[in-house]
Amino acid sequence: MEYQQQDAPGSERRLLSRINASLRINYQLLKRTDALKDPYDPGFVLPRYFLLLAELDEITNVQSLLLKEVAHEQPKMAKILGLLDKKVELITGAFYDAMVESMLPSPTRVNISESGLSFYARERIPPGSHLHLSISHPENNFHLAATARVVYCEDEDLEGFRTGAYFISLHPNDRSKLAESISKKIAEEAQLSGQSLPGAFTG
Repeated sequence: MEYQQQDAPGSERRLLSRINASLRINYQLLKRTDALKDPYDPGFVLPRYFLLLAELDEITNVQSLLLKEVAHEQPKMAKILGLLDKKVELITGAFYDAMVESMLPSPTRVNISESGLSFYARERIPPGSHLHLSISHPENNFHLAATARVVYCEDEDLEGFRTGAYFISLHPNDRSKLAESISKKIAEEAQLSGQSLPGAFTG
């Protein structure tokens, strides 16, 4: 699978959309050279639930593309594919609901954008360290893997260490899912607050 490398944050001083959310995160320390690998490389330890949900997401994506292609020429086939797509969504949701409490790590407050994230870690991760991350949305909107470089780690007493990192490798498809989820969340918050929707937030 192809992936996209992200430049260092020195060139990232631009307007970025970002959100604060409760996401479920697994992380492991990496060597610098490993941080350039595909985040789905078999050498990385990805939780089984994560691999399962990622594969189900991929099936849904393929079915959605097929639906668009056949909708006009073969409406009956499009209807069948649409029903299959709904079934996959139900199966994915059922698996996710069953695993949330028993298998997934506790959610942590995350500030995330397309270029990176900050989260609370259990231990101090020295700046300059490299991480492999698997991130799951609490409502099953996305499950993505990425590699990242830590830029700061601050002790916040009982809450743990607030850790900030920028993405080094992130699949284009995962970046799109993340951007879509961020845009949706921003739109929902703007609607609830009754304010006009901002174009972007300072990253």
